[in-house]
Amino acid sequence: MTDYPRPPTPGQPGYPGYQGAVYPSYPGGELQGYGPRGPADDHTWGMLAYVLCFIAALIAPLVIYLVKMNESRYVRYHAAQALNMGITGLIYSFGGVIIGLLLAVASHGLALLLLIPLFLAYAIAHVVYLILAAVAAYRGELYKIPTVMCLPLVR
Repeated sequence: MTDYPRPPTPGQPGYPGYQGAVYPSYPGGELQGYGPRGPADDHTWGMLAYVLCFIAALIAPLVIYLVKMNESRYVRYHAAQALNMGITGLIYSFGGVIIGLLLAVASHGLALLLLIPLFLAYAIAHVVYLILAAVAAYRGELYKIPTVMCLPLVR
């Protein structure tokens, strides 16, 4: 005789809408929240943290991070990563402009022939990683952007 597992009843882990339902793809294994909602809502917010970077670079992930950080670890992870990526891009851009100006003055403009293609390559890589992370967040995956592109400043 084979024992089949019983289906979960309301109020038990595994039941749809259970506030502490276990989702293996979330950091910590549990979904934190204030009400019954499914993981699709979290996946959408995680994706929006990346996609809205194209419209409002630092403001959108910061707002999502501050609003959703106590509701879902999953959204917090992706919003923090999008925010880290924006801050890293800002730091690299300011550093590149300062170094570019200093080198351009020292080399009479020849350094710009090297720095402009490097900046364009970084910008393309930034967009590619934003798209990859947005797709992964929408699928419910924890995508880790390489540390070179996304310094871990906000957790």
